[in-house]
Amino acid sequence: MSNNRKLVILGDRTANEVLESAQLGHGSEFTSIIKLYFVPESFDSEATAIESDVEEVFFQVGVANIALKQGIIAACEARGWKAFSIFHPQAVVSSSALIGEGTYLGPLCVVSSNAKVGNHCIVHIQSTVGHDAIVEDLCAILPGAKLSGNVQVGARSLVGSNAFVAAGITIGEDCQVDALCYLAQDLPAQHIASPRTSKPLKRVDA
Repeated sequence: MSNNRKLVILGDRTANEVLESAQLGHGSEFTSIIKLYFVPESFDSEATAIESDVEEVFFQVGVANIALKQGIIAACEARGWKAFSIFHPQAVVSSSALIGEGTYLGPLCVVSSNAKVGNHCIVHIQSTVGHDAIVEDLCAILPGAKLSGNVQVGARSLVGSNAFVAAGITIGEDCQVDALCYLAQDLPAQHIASPRTSKPLKRVDA
């Protein structure tokens, strides 16, 4: 493997956490690790400068907004950059778990046995993905959230801070489970579950 490689973390606030985890867990794998705030109008010129002195460029997108994240991913892939998964050294990942490309696992999170986490996901600090759970692409599991065993989370969905999802529950695509929510029933695609409402609400922004 060539050591002449650069890792670019794109984003703002979450990107700071990802950058620190990358430096701790992957610093020896790259010539340099940098953070870049993505601005579409200047990205190509900044990318050209980044590419000038390395053989390969890898990237990780540290933003929560799905549409923005997809746009950044597309811009990076168009440059031939490769998605890179970042694990904080204190993340606990089962040897039987499968983690996709471009995914971030934060400090003290747990991904249990036979769990699957897709591409370009964020599993934040102290969150848990239980055994045999499936988290599809572009999902965010926020700090302290707990997914029990056999939970399925559809693509582009978010599980909020300190939410709890009971065993065997299915969350559809483009859903949002609000912070502190206790979810004990399946959530249809494009719906919001909130502790402030008795029934799921249809998302209008999905």
